[in-house]
Amino acid sequence: MGHSDINMQKALTRLRIYWQIWFTIAKYAYQETVLNRWTNSLFLFGKIIRFSMTLLFLFLIKQNIHGFAGYTTDQVIIFYLTFQVTDTLAQMFFRGVYEFSWQVRSGELDFYLSKPLNPLFRILTGKPDIIDATFFLPTILVSIWIASQLDIHITATSLVIYFFLMINSFLIATGFHILVICIGVVTTEVDNVVMLYRDTTSLTRFPVNIYSEPLRTALLFLIPVGLMNTIPAQVLLNIPPTRTILYTCLVGGGFFLFSLFAWKQSVKKYTSAGG
Repeated sequence: MGHSDINMQKALTRLRIYWQIWFTIAKYAYQETVLNRWTNSLFLFGKIIRFSMTLLFLFLIKQNIHGFAGYTTDQVIIFYLTFQVTDTLAQMFFRGVYEFSWQVRSGELDFYLSKPLNPLFRILTGKPDIIDATFFLPTILVSIWIASQLDIHITATSLVIYFFLMINSFLIATGFHILVICIGVVTTEVDNVVMLYRDTTSLTRFPVNIYSEPLRTALLFLIPVGLMNTIPAQVLLNIPPTRTILYTCLVGGGFFLFSLFAWKQSVKKYTSAGG
């Protein structure tokens, strides 16, 4: 067996271990959800109402608006649905970030750093949102059905590139959550930063082309949330993207690597719960 084969086998083994760990954490999260079934039922009911209002909003757009900044109503709906998918995915996997400030103040972060498991993985995925996970598949199915009813042109090639760009969007979302954790290490506060991130990403429910400068440039360069939803949706619709696919992928990968570098630097500044 060659050296590369050994490394590949080790990587697959480690990936399998991390999957088993995440699956175990997800089972505990599910048990906690079942244990607090009435409280979580209210949360689920709230999400159903929220998604129903989204569907109503899309229906009203289609019925009352015939064009939007050069896009047809059907195209605008695709942008909105793309945002819905990326936002739900991030919430489903990275809900643990919302509790990170407590982990820093209580000293639980010391426990994570002392274990062989990657602490960043444990922090990011330590509390998967079972309600969002339960709600994700119906959301996807409804979104696919809505898209099938629209007057849009989608090809097999654009669909493949769309899924590839959605992976890139997930990397960007992951990078933002890592940066939130970095700020939490230094300041022990993450709530306001997370809310700022969510408010900023909400601007990308619609194509960033509708915004004037300098906001448009900021959403594409300084805070690349504009690349998360606008570019994939444009590619899916066979519309010339605002930024090239290569640029989008380079920024996505580069932003993710930068967030990992920022995490390593922030850990160096961590002084543990005892100071």
